[in-house]
Amino acid sequence: MRVVDTLQYYKEWYRQHRRGLLFSKDYQTKLYNWFPPFFEQDLWLPKFIEGRGLLKNRSKLKVGVFTICGPQWAIKYQPCDFRIFFARENLAFRKEWHDFMLNEPSIDLSIGFDDINDNPKYIHIPFWITWALDSMETFESIKGKIEKWNLPVGKSYNNRKFCSFLCSHGDKGREMIFNDLSTIDKVDSCGRWMHNDDSLKKEYGDDKVRWLKNYRFNLTPENSNAKGYVTEKLLEAIQGGCIPIYWGSDNNPDCDVFNKEAVVFFEMDKDNTSTVKLVSELNSDEKKYMDFACQKRFVEGAEDVIWGYYETLEKKLREIIANV
Repeated sequence: MRVVDTLQYYKEWYRQHRRGLLFSKDYQTKLYNWFPPFFEQDLWLPKFIEGRGLLKNRSKLKVGVFTICGPQWAIKYQPCDFRIFFARENLAFRKEWHDFMLNEPSIDLSIGFDDINDNPKYIHIPFWITWALDSMETFESIKGKIEKWNLPVGKSYNNRKFCSFLCSHGDKGREMIFNDLSTIDKVDSCGRWMHNDDSLKKEYGDDKVRWLKNYRFNLTPENSNAKGYVTEKLLEAIQGGCIPIYWGSDNNPDCDVFNKEAVVFFEMDKDNTSTVKLVSELNSDEKKYMDFACQKRFVEGAEDVIWGYYETLEKKLREIIANV
């Protein structure tokens, strides 16, 4: 890397570093290196920590939340008493960051998507929880949402278009499934890639769930595949009452929470004739569609599993804070 490129890199990193601190200025728990643009969901962890009173009587404790946006050495030297590394991305193909997450001495707690049980400084929290659920959920509120999303109410056939898709970056596999589904009917794509529809922004103000309520299906592949890496995409399709057409997490996404029978799966970069045939059959037959769409989206006991993540995180944070 040339000197001028290096200087530009650190200039940009410092700018984003300052933006993260500014975005989290109302919290004792700061975002030190974060991905722009910033969304309210990015404050999930600061809200969790402070909303649950974990910093009560610890007003001088400096808590920093870090991710992979920036150099690793910078994380070590930030003025923090308690450092949390929050993966936010699939690190299965980023060995350097994966090793850092698990082995860096300056990190007090790492939160990721791998199901690792032998590292006392690491816990597994699914990404979709931190994006689609509130940081201050209770067991009862989670149970209520699961019950609501499991009901047939909100699923419909006659007043919905075929399929929605939202994607910023394409690849061969996505193009293949997009083209395959387009042989059935138009797939409305409101992202930068394969863009052919403006309704998400113009009619729904970028409210994705409201937009999804206009479609029978939602094509919703993850940006990469690794066991345990399940983002908000699957849950947003469920919230919108769509049948998800999904790829990710080895096509076994959090099976202790989500009902696989209520999801249509496809294979990336492979022949998906059977998947396209199933979608075509469901799309052309109202009864078949409604029978599929009205299946419970969550397995029995899903609320207990989800609440367990909240309890584990709070317990771990309390233990660490008490000893800092």
